[in-house]
Amino acid sequence: MDSGVRRHGLEHLRAKLPALTRPRVELAVCAIFRDEARYLAEWVAFHRLMGVERFYLYDNDSADDWQRALEGFSGVAVTPWPAHPGQFSAYADCLRRHRVDTRWIAFIDIDEFLFSPSGRQLPEVLCGFDGAAAVAVNWRCFGHGDWTERPPGLVTESYLWRARDDHAVNRHVKSIVKPRKVSTWIDNPHQFRHYAPVVGENEDPVTSAFRDPPTADLLRINHYVLKSEAEFREKMSRRRADIEASREGERLPDEVRDETILRYLPALRDELSARRA
Repeated sequence: MDSGVRRHGLEHLRAKLPALTRPRVELAVCAIFRDEARYLAEWVAFHRLMGVERFYLYDNDSADDWQRALEGFSGVAVTPWPAHPGQFSAYADCLRRHRVDTRWIAFIDIDEFLFSPSGRQLPEVLCGFDGAAAVAVNWRCFGHGDWTERPPGLVTESYLWRARDDHAVNRHVKSIVKPRKVSTWIDNPHQFRHYAPVVGENEDPVTSAFRDPPTADLLRINHYVLKSEAEFREKMSRRRADIEASREGERLPDEVRDETILRYLPALRDELSARRA
């Protein structure tokens, strides 16, 4: 074959490669759940507002009506996952399935709400981290907020008291990863094995499941780890979907009133109303 023709063919192929390999999905979230039906609709609706396109969910033998909770939502895929504990294997399965078709996947739980306090959508924020394999996002952990029974409102509007910024628990991070740059060997839900640098919101290197100082100005996760006292007692009585561990000692001081997430409340209510309609 003539070298000029061969060179032209290679250049033509290279020109097409970006389009051929470009992920169809810009941002997805992955989570494993068990008996979380009462919270799923709010969680999905909120993250749709934040710019999440797909939800890769794993049902870990739920006994409640989670199917009804997810009715009316597009872009939600639920995989039965009876393994126990099933979190690590579910995460590995998600990475294998979506290594090519998704640019970013946030690995979070149903009691965690990922957003940008700047008001920008998540895909826009993540454009600033194109060279990273993952972005590590710090928690803001919320307590009971004086609720003894489950409140009538949404999780995001009901729990407004949390631990102070520098509380040790807020040093924990969760990861938004590029699946092409992450190993499917999972041994920590907070930290993955990456093939490129992992950074925090300030582009500082993150090399563990913790980040200090735990700033959360550009990206943050509101972690409603306790909810009401009644819900917490119920949570402690259930088998976990992630790891085998005691829930004793999961207590948080209500030190800071934090209304940051309330800016999204009107749109969230509209999203939930439209879905019901």
